[in-house]
Amino acid sequence: MRAESRYRQIARALRREIQEGSLPLGGQLPSEKQLEERFDASRNTIRLALGMLRNQGLILSRPGRGHFVQDVVPETFYATRTKGGPDGLNESALSGQTLEELQLLSATPDIASRLRVPEGDMTVVRRMYRFSGEQSGSISSAYYPMELVQGTPLMLPEDVESALVVLLEHGHRQVGYVDELETRMPTPQETSQLELPPGVPVLDVHRTDYSEERPIRLVHTVYAGHSIRYQFEHGNLKAYHRD
Repeated sequence: MRAESRYRQIARALRREIQEGSLPLGGQLPSEKQLEERFDASRNTIRLALGMLRNQGLILSRPGRGHFVQDVVPETFYATRTKGGPDGLNESALSGQTLEELQLLSATPDIASRLRVPEGDMTVVRRMYRFSGEQSGSISSAYYPMELVQGTPLMLPEDVESALVVLLEHGHRQVGYVDELETRMPTPQETSQLELPPGVPVLDVHRTDYSEERPIRLVHTVYAGHSIRYQFEHGNLKAYHRD
C-alpha cells in the first residue's frame, strides 16, 4: 500500500476514535512510537497522519508533551429562539459577549447594501468579543444607521442588556431578520484573534434586523468554526422539546 494511502488510513482510524470518544476531548494520543507499533508504520507515515489531523483541527501538538485531542466543545446558538424580550425580540448574541470597541464609520458598499443606506453614510459600530473560558469564540460587529441611534445608549461605550430593546424604546421595533451563513478559511488576523488551530475554518454570519419600514441593524459575526453549532427550529416541536 502506498505511503499516502497508509497515512490517510491511519488518520481515518484515529479520527473515528476521536468522534466516538475512545480518544476523549483534551485527552493525550499515544506517543509516536506507540502509534508506529500499533499501525506497523514508519515514523514519517505516523507524522503525516498526525499532521492531517492537526490541519483538520482535531488535535493539537504541544512541544515536549505530545499530541492532544482538541478540547473545545461547540456552543449551540438557537438561531430561531427568542431572548425573553418584549414582542419576541431575537438577539443574535451568545452569553459572554463584552463590548470592546465603539466606532463611527462610513458605510462600505457591503454594509450600505444590507442596511439600505447610501454608501458613505455614517454608521455606529459596536464591536464585541465572546469568550469561552479564556478562549476567544467569536468577533461580532453590530452596525447601526447613525440617524436611528443618535442620542441613545448605543452611542455610549458601555454594554447594554439588549440593543433591540433600546431600538424599540426609540420607535424601531424588530419584526424580522435575515441570516446569511458562510463557511470559509480565516484571515491571518482572525486566526490570531480567535486563536485558531491550523485547518479550522470560521463561520461567517450576517444577520440583518428589520422593522416594518427598514433595516435597523446589521450584525456581522465571525465564529471559530469548532466552537459554534447553529440550530434552527421551525413548526410544531412539542415532541422535540418534551422531557
